[in-house]
Amino acid sequence: AEYGIKTEVKQLKLGDYIISPDTVIERKTTQDFCISILDGRLFSQAYRLANFADTPILIIEGESFTKNIPVDITINHVRGALLTLAQTFHLPVIRTLNQEDTAWHLRQLAVQRKRVGSQKGPLHGYTPKKLQTKKEYVLRTLPGIGPKLAKELLEEFGSVTEVINATPEELAKVSRLGKKKIDEMFRVLKEEQAEYQTTTN
Repeated sequence: AEYGIKTEVKQLKLGDYIISPDTVIERKTTQDFCISILDGRLFSQAYRLANFADTPILIIEGESFTKNIPVDITINHVRGALLTLAQTFHLPVIRTLNQEDTAWHLRQLAVQRKRVGSQKGPLHGYTPKKLQTKKEYVLRTLPGIGPKLAKELLEEFGSVTEVINATPEELAKVSRLGKKKIDEMFRVLKEEQAEYQTTTN
């Protein structure tokens, strides 16, 4: 309330916050971050953010990793994980001090997003045609989604983020998308098994 952020509570399949229309934010405390390295969730989540979010950001909240680091992990594991996020997943990481600092960053991100207006995706690097092709390609990595269906999904929902976070009922409005394909999409998007590891030698 202090920062004038209007929020809508909604269960998301991807990330913890969405800044409309296409910025997806995953928030972790420093302790959560360390635990997610140990149980393998970190790189599974990073993979899904990098591949299925138009504009993904990871916020890590807390003054220091060393204060909350579990006994089974070292600071070099943390450093290795941060390097992997940057180099392998190209995932931006923002460090914040506490919940208040995180709220400030969320507000600033929302202000910047509003300033950009209705334009989706990065402001450089792709022409609109190429950006649209990239978004269609991302959706085509989902089971049962071909070029025509990917295009239809984007026309219906506007962004990859909105497609991923749509409910089964909303997805069913797309004529080409039957229950079987919707179930397969949800199975992939909810998968938490860690397939990606980091080297910290």
